[in-house]
Amino acid sequence: MNRTLKRSVPLTALFLTLGAGSASANYNTSTAAYDASPAPTLLSTVSGCDDCSEVVNLPFSFPFYGKSFTQLTVSSNGYLVLGSTTASSISNPQLSWSGSTAAPAGMIAPMWDDWNPGAGGDVYAGAVGSAYVLEWRNLYHYGQSATGGYTFKVKLFSDGAIEFHYGTVTGGYGAGADNGSSATSGFQEGQNTVAHPVSYNQAVLSSFTARRFTRPGAAGLYVHIRDGLFNQPRPGLLYSLDYTCGTSNVSISTVSTTSNDEWARATAACAQTPTIRGTRFGGDISGYSVSTYPLAGGETVITSGTYVFLKRSDVTPRQTQQSAFTVTYAGTTPYRAVLDYWQSGPLDKPLLIITGFDPLNEDSTANYLMLMGDLVRTLNAEGFDVIIGKHGDGNQRLGWFRGEVAAWVDDIVGRMPAGSKVQVAGISQGGVVLRDTLHNNTNNILSKVKAWYSVDSPQLGANLGRAYRGVQTLLMCHQPATHAGRRKLTSPPAYDMAYSMATTCSCDNEPENSTCNNTSSYHDLYYGSIGWPTSAIPRYALAFSDANPTNGFSKMGGDSRLFDFTYTGWFCSEDRDWEPGQRDCVAGSRSITAADVNTDEGASLCGTFRLRLQFEPAFINADSALAVTGNALGTETASSSCPVNYSSLAPTQWKDWASNDYNENHEVLTSALANRMLSWVRAEQ
Repeated sequence: MNRTLKRSVPLTALFLTLGAGSASANYNTSTAAYDASPAPTLLSTVSGCDDCSEVVNLPFSFPFYGKSFTQLTVSSNGYLVLGSTTASSISNPQLSWSGSTAAPAGMIAPMWDDWNPGAGGDVYAGAVGSAYVLEWRNLYHYGQSATGGYTFKVKLFSDGAIEFHYGTVTGGYGAGADNGSSATSGFQEGQNTVAHPVSYNQAVLSSFTARRFTRPGAAGLYVHIRDGLFNQPRPGLLYSLDYTCGTSNVSISTVSTTSNDEWARATAACAQTPTIRGTRFGGDISGYSVSTYPLAGGETVITSGTYVFLKRSDVTPRQTQQSAFTVTYAGTTPYRAVLDYWQSGPLDKPLLIITGFDPLNEDSTANYLMLMGDLVRTLNAEGFDVIIGKHGDGNQRLGWFRGEVAAWVDDIVGRMPAGSKVQVAGISQGGVVLRDTLHNNTNNILSKVKAWYSVDSPQLGANLGRAYRGVQTLLMCHQPATHAGRRKLTSPPAYDMAYSMATTCSCDNEPENSTCNNTSSYHDLYYGSIGWPTSAIPRYALAFSDANPTNGFSKMGGDSRLFDFTYTGWFCSEDRDWEPGQRDCVAGSRSITAADVNTDEGASLCGTFRLRLQFEPAFINADSALAVTGNALGTETASSSCPVNYSSLAPTQWKDWASNDYNENHEVLTSALANRMLSWVRAEQ
């Protein structure tokens, strides 16, 4: 597949994006002058006690991520929790921008460590000027019994600002605790929502320094847009928060960040208390966006006062587990087949997706989520579990793969209650492998499958290039055996799929005059042995092109090329001597013209020239599993004489089928086809 995602970011005056590693994912950070003024009142309960906490009253209402607090709970271990609770944990967790379930909600930690005021040191609190101060003074670390302690404090302000002040943070316990080397510094709104980490077990906190965190606004939208499907952030995804400030209706928006584990945020000031009216979602529609899905139903919205924390299960599903299978083909080196799970709760509604043609092992399972991504997100949001199987070595004969498919099905049903079944979809070559596995009932697979799907898969084979002229000849004659395109073309699965496959070639220094012999023996040997499963398991088919029997050829987009082959080197060429109008009936390619082939049209001598062939074979769809091709398998003729490949459809082979009226380069499952398949998967569950 090797599809490259096209990235686009919507432009609007109302968004704020944050780069990778930005320290302002929520609160704004700045340095402050160290203040040595002591907090005035000893907290007797938490002082002189190991792993204790004490509740104190604030002299003002402290705003924190949209909530307001008039009490807080102080821990002897160097942190506080807003509100009246307990805070005695000694195990300092690591915070990410998404927070930590190991830390309490509403936690603020200047230097959370295993401190022991019972051995030495005290905790003080009280108003100092305009701030309320919590001070841990001359604390001993657990295990410390002599010499100096550690001093640090938190200052809270009525406008929501926070300051961390560090007095002496090198003490008698030495390098084990000095400068925060075993401490957590930072704060978080809630568990697994949004946080602001500063440091974790790093010696980066310096004595007699301070840092300030400024509350960003009265209304805020925090969005974690990391996409677990692709293991990278997805630009172009836009979230908006609608709110009312006084009598004005206002919107603020944010788009995805460029870091894998960071929240995007957009905030605004409002003199009055803003009223949240709701959130909206939008984005890019270039084939891999989720913008077509409504916000309602698929998201989790955590509202804290005037702030909204938005989680969408259909945007951020994460891989939950992976199974590996060691497979050996015909006594060759063992290979590792992979089964990746994207679960949505218990494994109770599984869909297994079998990957396609990949002879150079270039694609990960995530590549196939680019193709199936919108479908997968929706299924995850609806509680389905999606599992993708990647063959151990894509360069083997297709028949070797059926054992892996059966093993994948066994792995899935083995994780479910007894008697459970799985729905299975095969993409491209994977659809042929699936059909072959079911036909052979490998490892009794028919008893474990609920329904199966052919997703843009062939029936008799697919020509990857023209037998005499075109891609095969150019690669075979004018590229070394190490060339990636030639290696793909001469791989065992390519031989198995190609109705007409180039073999021995007569190569001419004028490339368009080179010729190759061809054979269909591998194709015939393989496809002649594949029948249809005899079981009545429901079967469905999708084709990424026109399946109209009166048309016969896929309609390729004008700027889409499966092959855009360029050869620059020494050869002889004559102006426009590539035969125009030729077309490969099996591949369903468009007509090839001299202008497409030879960009040096005026060249008539031998020399160093550039030859380019833009080739658009609908290499699956001209022999789709939807089609019955009785007499249309010619090799190379003018387009006017190509017979109709779709002589008739085979609706009796399928419980239902669907196709597009255009081809998408065998790369994108359109929303129309995704919705059709969704209806099938839902009905068969």
